[in-house]
Amino acid sequence: MNYPPSYYTYLYSPYDRYPIPAAYYPVYWVWNRDYPQVDTKVLSHSVATSQTLLRDAALLVQKLADPAIAGQLMSNAQKGNQKEVDRIIHTLGIESIILTKFTPSVVHFTIDPRVPDKQCCEIVLSLKWGK
Repeated sequence: MNYPPSYYTYLYSPYDRYPIPAAYYPVYWVWNRDYPQVDTKVLSHSVATSQTLLRDAALLVQKLADPAIAGQLMSNAQKGNQKEVDRIIHTLGIESIILTKFTPSVVHFTIDPRVPDKQCCEIVLSLKWGK
């Protein structure tokens, strides 16, 4: 048979159409990346503040272990009385700001630091109280 020359002579490699396997690429840690210097001031502040928030969360759980307080909180939540629920929570002697949301099955407490303009951290505590 008399084929044209392009069928049996390759001016390019037939393998150029296939991607290069990943083993031939340089590993990702070899690439030159410039990162800013690490500053731990904000993290240190968040850690110190979160320790206070964790103490307040522990105090909240300790107070809610009292059946009288728990029953009063649940009965007002069942009636949908958000103001009374907030009043009960604020009379527990907790220094942080506590936002309360509840459903028939779960109560959510969001504990924030007292400084609202510098929001560094928060703790969300969810407690199941129904089926």
